[in-house]
Amino acid sequence: MKLFCFPYAGGLPTIYYGWKRGLSPALLEIDPFEVRPTLQSDGMVLFTSFYEVLEDVYKRISPELEKEPFAFFGHSMGGLIAFELTRKLLQNGEPLPQHLFLSASRVPHAYHKLEKTYNLPHNEFIESLRTVGGTPHEVLDNQEILELFLPTIRADFQAVQTYEMNNELPQQIPVNMTVLFGKEDSIEFQDIVAWRDYCGRECKFFPMPGGHFFIHHQMNPILAIIQDTLNVERTVAIRAQS
Repeated sequence: MKLFCFPYAGGLPTIYYGWKRGLSPALLEIDPFEVRPTLQSDGMVLFTSFYEVLEDVYKRISPELEKEPFAFFGHSMGGLIAFELTRKLLQNGEPLPQHLFLSASRVPHAYHKLEKTYNLPHNEFIESLRTVGGTPHEVLDNQEILELFLPTIRADFQAVQTYEMNNELPQQIPVNMTVLFGKEDSIEFQDIVAWRDYCGRECKFFPMPGGHFFIHHQMNPILAIIQDTLNVERTVAIRAQS
């Protein structure tokens, strides 16, 4: 099985590179997916609408989904992408992930609560990034690197902070879900447990030590949850076939 991993807003797929060493590739292949605009002849296209980002991801990932069983893991914005991508696949009658792992992700109907920071002046936006966390200090303190990454970070933040759920697509998806959340995260608990309303099958919850970016400090426990969950589902599927 292949596990496609989507990073948080402003994050790079490199956050998942260490996971490849933590799991046996014979059991599960980790694919850190690049949630970024594609390079065009006239330069980089910065999508500022969530659904533009989703459409771009959908076009690039679709050819990979026909080859083998797969699952999705997404942290924060990555979780929203994983969920909305699954809804799009369901709408189009395409193969669905065998499992959805949502990490530090609030439910879609709660995104209106997000503070709008993407349009702040430069210095205020940088300070907001320091407060939120997730962006390395090496980036925030280096002007050259900052100028390189800042437009993409702003675009990601705008895509998330202006997101509104498309109610024309199915709300519930027939996929088992695992929801991981930080015990000290600022996301309201009610906006975590409400994922049950979007899951048409089994939905499990795992509290994790830390805040919104616990993903950087809890790799081994997260990988254990992923591996145990998929092993159980694999065993159930084998028994059902025999």
